[in-house]
Amino acid sequence: MASNEPKKRSITGNLVANMLTEREDDFTFNVTYVASRSIEDLCKIAANGKSKFSASELLSAYNDLKAVAKEELYSASTVEFGLTNNSLGVDGSFIGPKAKFDPAKNNVTLRSTPIVEIKKDLKDISVIVGEVVEGLPTITKVTDVFTGEVNAKLTPGNTLNGEGKRIKIVGAEGSSVGFFFVKAEGETETAVPMTSVSRNDPSYFSFIIPALADGKYYLEVATQYGGNTKQLLKEIRRNRFPYLLTVGTDDDDRPVIE
Repeated sequence: MASNEPKKRSITGNLVANMLTEREDDFTFNVTYVASRSIEDLCKIAANGKSKFSASELLSAYNDLKAVAKEELYSASTVEFGLTNNSLGVDGSFIGPKAKFDPAKNNVTLRSTPIVEIKKDLKDISVIVGEVVEGLPTITKVTDVFTGEVNAKLTPGNTLNGEGKRIKIVGAEGSSVGFFFVKAEGETETAVPMTSVSRNDPSYFSFIIPALADGKYYLEVATQYGGNTKQLLKEIRRNRFPYLLTVGTDDDDRPVIE
């Protein structure tokens, strides 16, 4: 008899000191990701599995469903699509009973929460905690100079100021060190040219934000700095700033889990 119970899964990761709090015994868990899967990748994997449809047929059906889901969502329906329930909201303040929507203050936002099935499945995933990773470069705060917003916005072509620990960019010749913007959807990567970096200190940085398309991005730092520029670490250490940073408005396709 077939079982509807989810297959047991596990994730692994390491503990990293939480630089956003004052406690010395406070750590965050960094998942060790094994792959980055696009919709096209998922269709190919499904087609090579038990699906009776080809990858192209699956992708075509997905695109058709996505178009319908977007139309229903944009017409103020709550929509279950993929792994989340989705609905629209409006942020920003409305002052007075006759207030109107002001694009300068208000934005239409996407609100997403896991569907019930996913919530149940998450409880069945085991977490394997690895070692404590010491000495990672850690960004603790970024400020978009153009808007003045902290840990939130990015304005391409303008300056981003940042603070952290061990974030000075140094590395052996030919090494892949520097600052990188990783798009939340698809994990595509855009490097910040070192010629755009105007301040490169162990605790502070400044650089011109590259030309990024609208969407949400993670900022990552990779360096061989370990406290001494004359003696580099043997390996590049790379770490991700935990806040999603937004270029443009919040109307990209990636759901934000609340």
